[in-house]
Amino acid sequence: MMNLQFIKYFIVLAETKNFTKAAEKMYVVQSTFSSGIKKLEEYLGCQLFYRDKRNVNLTPEGFALLPKAKKLLSQWNVIESEFTNTDQKILHVGILNNIFFDAIIPNFKSFQELYSQYQVQITEENKDSLLAMLQKEKLDGIYIENEPIDENIFENKMVYEEKLDVALPLNHPLALKNQLNLKSLNGLPFIERCNCPLFNEVEEAFTENDIKTIPVFKANNDDTVTSLISSGIGISLLAKPSKPVEGIKFIPLNDADFKRQIIFVWKKDRISKALQNFLSV
Repeated sequence: MMNLQFIKYFIVLAETKNFTKAAEKMYVVQSTFSSGIKKLEEYLGCQLFYRDKRNVNLTPEGFALLPKAKKLLSQWNVIESEFTNTDQKILHVGILNNIFFDAIIPNFKSFQELYSQYQVQITEENKDSLLAMLQKEKLDGIYIENEPIDENIFENKMVYEEKLDVALPLNHPLALKNQLNLKSLNGLPFIERCNCPLFNEVEEAFTENDIKTIPVFKANNDDTVTSLISSGIGISLLAKPSKPVEGIKFIPLNDADFKRQIIFVWKKDRISKALQNFLSV
């Protein structure tokens, strides 16, 4: 008998290409997950994945099934939503107020493509406030900087690593370089990001390497920073976005590593249907 859960298994495995990661996303042990994939293949009478010790890849039949499986799951989600409580159709997510939002947008986009019946409500706050709201079950999950949390209460997964590059105007002489070092920033007009979570690390590295930039502006938000850079006012250190920014070149540093990890955190004993679906994306 075909089970809709097997279709979910198939989609997740096609996206992760890893049985262990896929099983974790579906909150089942790997043996149960593998059995579900095998039963789906037996039911359809074809092999959906090529498997070896390192790789899992779709067969031609798997590629043909994937868009149809996503459409089937999306249609079922719409049907299911008509028989669920309205409160369960909202995913409440908290986001750290100095996070690089561009990096997590794909998470929400993928979620709403599969689960269009859900609304996503986002709260932007500092870390302590977000953890308090999560503890009080006002939020389903939160995006915060990776640091020790109470593992008896919370679970988490790493989402992405945020690394600072040198951001400068396209017509800047250094824009022709593929890499830069800290010394190359010495004496340049510099735009300070007041909300930069790695500010202390940057300041310390500048001091240790005797880097003296020329402060030209202190900006409270990164939109202002990018506008100033593209206008030729100065340079700064920014996380490189997924899409090109008009008028700006991002160049990595070869002698400094300013970075932090962003994780998604949720309560172990409170996984709503909305959150379960979000985690499976």
